[in-house]
Amino acid sequence: MEINGTYAFSADQDAVWRLLMDPDAIAKAIPGVQEMIPIEGETNAWRAVAKIGVGAISGTYAGVVRLSDVEPPNRYRLTVSGEGQQSIINGTALLTLTHDAEQQQTILTWDAEANVSGKLASIGQRVVKSAAGLMSKMFFGALAKQLPVSEAVASDE
Repeated sequence: MEINGTYAFSADQDAVWRLLMDPDAIAKAIPGVQEMIPIEGETNAWRAVAKIGVGAISGTYAGVVRLSDVEPPNRYRLTVSGEGQQSIINGTALLTLTHDAEQQQTILTWDAEANVSGKLASIGQRVVKSAAGLMSKMFFGALAKQLPVSEAVASDE
């Protein structure tokens, strides 16, 4: 299942990059995360437990989150593998940042591929994809709220 989208941050690209590389900020932004613990001996890898309350996919999930192919301050690959609710979830997303000088925003684009099996797969791809899109918006919105005010770009909205 392919999932993609964009999110506009009202901040410069370096500020958004620092936020995306901060495991504490990521843990605070993931909906329902209960813990995110570094994996000993691995860089950019964590064990995570999250309790998700989105419709048919509600439940507790445990897994591993990894960052790879890191190209500061432009992009990285986020890989997630986990289990919960009698299901197995594996996915990878390429997150790419570009700065829009005219709009004074940093645009994050994500292109993800997710594989779901078990109970979640029986719910239907459309429902799972819709929930993933909602959770992505919640995640990036929660990250944006963590940007220091001094690093946010003034907006004319």
